[in-house]
Amino acid sequence: MNALASLDRLVVAAVPRDVLVVTGPEAETYLQGQISADVEAMEVGQSTLSFLLEPRGRVEALFVISRVGPETFVADTDAGFGDAMTTSLERFKLRTKAEFSLQQWTMHAVRGPTSAAEPTIAAAAAGPADAPEHVMRPTHWPLAGGHDLLASPGSTVGSFGQGAEHVSAGEFEALRMAYGLPAMGTEIQPGDIPNETGLVEQAASFTKGCYRGQELVERIDSRAGGRRGIRRFRAGGSVTAGEELRDADGAGIGAVLSAALLDGATVGFASVRRDAADDASSDGDQSVVLADLF
Repeated sequence: MNALASLDRLVVAAVPRDVLVVTGPEAETYLQGQISADVEAMEVGQSTLSFLLEPRGRVEALFVISRVGPETFVADTDAGFGDAMTTSLERFKLRTKAEFSLQQWTMHAVRGPTSAAEPTIAAAAAGPADAPEHVMRPTHWPLAGGHDLLASPGSTVGSFGQGAEHVSAGEFEALRMAYGLPAMGTEIQPGDIPNETGLVEQAASFTKGCYRGQELVERIDSRAGGRRGIRRFRAGGSVTAGEELRDADGAGIGAVLSAALLDGATVGFASVRRDAADDASSDGDQSVVLADLF
């Protein structure tokens, strides 16, 4: 794996997120049997990545699950994927004492060098204790410190991110490709194999009990993790999404999933063969350096 530098400047951006609040005395038990994260092992104030999978094991959603109370969880995913995630979770909720509430919130994301004492989850209620107005949690980006403030519509953020450089949505996307995680709808699509996202170790528990789609995840993991994987890349010249990548012998090894310009280079994610070397070239004969996500 190539050694990659971490983000060395402090930035803040406002990003739309679909947020599903799950509350009720059976919320923990229900989620434990539906999603890939070990919900029962989460303490109040913890968050983790998780998949929601089809019964056959394909990806329906990638999201962050946060435990904000004994009976309250907040699942936030990329904008546009909350409806499908909620519909899928509600499909098997017959006679379960858990309530679902989906809204589009704004994620105020701070990224960059931070102290080791990053915040744990804090939730503020807008009335009932099970109705959080906003949630703050550490980021899950592997190459940047920071934290996120998820704010519901109409809530007051105040001076969050004070002292950070405000960046546009486009620049934040480029920073995500250089320092963050693959996203739903861009690099990860519904129907993808979870083991080929590069995120199974972070988003799926191999010690919890059964959950929906577990069989495929376990079977592919036992066979070296799938044929392909998502990797980060950097190139000195222009590379665009959809370009084929080739190895030193000219054989195709994969394709570019996303690309953006950042600090005079092209950064992004590519889906490549598991046995691909770190050095590759693009259709436009640009030299490309591949690196693992973590």
